[in-house]
Amino acid sequence: MSEQKEKVESNEESNTLNEKEKELSEQINSLKTEFDAIYKKNEELQNKIAEINANYAIKIKEKGEQANKIVQEKISELESKYKEKAEEIKKYGFEKSAVELVEIIDQFKKAINFTSDDQKVNNFLFGFKMFSTMFDNLLGNLNITIKTINVGDEFDPTYMDAFDTTSEKNIKNNCVSYVASNAYLLHSRVIKLASVKVNKNE
Repeated sequence: MSEQKEKVESNEESNTLNEKEKELSEQINSLKTEFDAIYKKNEELQNKIAEINANYAIKIKEKGEQANKIVQEKISELESKYKEKAEEIKKYGFEKSAVELVEIIDQFKKAINFTSDDQKVNNFLFGFKMFSTMFDNLLGNLNITIKTINVGDEFDPTYMDAFDTTSEKNIKNNCVSYVASNAYLLHSRVIKLASVKVNKNE
């Protein structure tokens, strides 16, 4: 009876151990499953972080390239403006002096542009007209050109300044009837307007 009891108790203990072992095994498998899930999730997270970092790096590179492009464009723009400004200064830097020179030459031409009955006076005028040719050459060397205005030309405020009006029938309306002086240009810029009379028939 005692041996049988011990055998029963031994079987019960064995069954208890098996159940505990089975329970432990299940817990281990459950933990392993959870660990695998966590590991997989972590791996996915690491891949996502790597992808984000890669995209961020690409965006930073793109932004850097865009910024560099903008800087280069600004530099080119400033260089272009500086070059244009330097060219303008080179072309028109002495405009004020050129205007003064033109005024003097224009007055000189007006003074010698008449005829006299006195031959001595005419001889002097002929000599002065040689100076006038020299002045024209000087103006040409300075890139100053004369825009000749003729009677009958349509009035153009770009090149002309009307100091008076006339009402002559043989000249069309709003056309030049008298030219006191021509226009002068420094390169393409008008530095002195022609002084004219304009016909008004209306």
